[in-house]
Amino acid sequence: MKNPGADILFYSDTLSSFDYGAGHPFKPARAKYFYELLNRFSLINEPGQMVLAPRKIDEELLLSFHTPEYIELLKRCDRGEYDLDMLRAGIGTGDNPVIRGMFEYSLLASGATHQGAMMLLENEARFVFNPHGGFHHAGMDTAEGFCYINDIAIAITSLLSHGKKVAYVDLDAHHGNGVQDAFYSDRRALTISLHETGKSLYPWTGFENETGTGEGEGFNVNLPFSPGTDDETYLDSFHRIVPPLITAFAPDVIFIEVGGDAHMDDPLTHMNLTSAAYKDSLGALKELCPRIIATGGGGYNVHKTAALWALAWATLCGIKPVDAFAGLVGGMMYGPEAQMGTLDDPPYSAAAADKKECRADAERVAEFIEKNIFPLHGIRAAS
Repeated sequence: MKNPGADILFYSDTLSSFDYGAGHPFKPARAKYFYELLNRFSLINEPGQMVLAPRKIDEELLLSFHTPEYIELLKRCDRGEYDLDMLRAGIGTGDNPVIRGMFEYSLLASGATHQGAMMLLENEARFVFNPHGGFHHAGMDTAEGFCYINDIAIAITSLLSHGKKVAYVDLDAHHGNGVQDAFYSDRRALTISLHETGKSLYPWTGFENETGTGEGEGFNVNLPFSPGTDDETYLDSFHRIVPPLITAFAPDVIFIEVGGDAHMDDPLTHMNLTSAAYKDSLGALKELCPRIIATGGGGYNVHKTAALWALAWATLCGIKPVDAFAGLVGGMMYGPEAQMGTLDDPPYSAAAADKKECRADAERVAEFIEKNIFPLHGIRAAS
């Protein structure tokens, strides 16, 4: 098992087939489509790659972030029980329904994320990806935003307890409020979230002035973007803010939440990113640290999210996708096939008037961070 160069994928048909219920936008089947794309584009049979089945996390580890009372509520949810205590904890709402098997599902999904983090810790892996994870909204004692157990907070807490510094970068269109709350006063973790502004999207948080408190002041960074933001505006801000902060922080591990819902085709959000923004930002992060763990997250156009995750895997593994089915009749057909032979989107640029507004807002946020956060890390803003 010991192989510092190993690229590890966690995958489970059981998790992919879990169902949040008819009409619910969160579809775990995305992971199955993603895995099929890895095979179709010859991305999963390289030397040093391993596909592992998730193992359940030790329930004691859940208590490193969640309260015992909340975990007991989840166990009752698992049996299909329901009462007002659950509703007060966010369980039994439209977003977070009572589902038989939810606790078992969460144990497996969280187990993969934690196991991957420990493999990085033990130098058994260089890069780990868990498409079944990324539940960045879950709170200590509440379910939020389709998230019941915060696998990210638990895994990062374990890495910190072993003396590692962790930089967390959240690419989901929704602000990673649960992870922010977990480390808001902790300078051992640098949390950076790039997302659609809370003025227009759940969870209505993640503004630039949410910068941490106490020892953690300046170690919580938010880049909220206006609806309609395109690749150019997004990447200008990303490169201006993220690499300087991570370089100054010098983490042992980078943790990335690869939410696919910042894509322009997502039905629940209002960003206008294409695959190019994902590839560029992930490629830049790969150069900043030799140890990376990534999870899935949001993404409600299931086929586009699967394609973005396949590109993320390829980018972070350093492999070029090659479509084994291009030019053939038949083969695996699912989702729109207008881009047969490629995982990449065609270029897109916002209309001039929209772009001007988005750029002005992004510039304001970047200037705030350069003025208020960069000095705390000894960074001089580029002139």
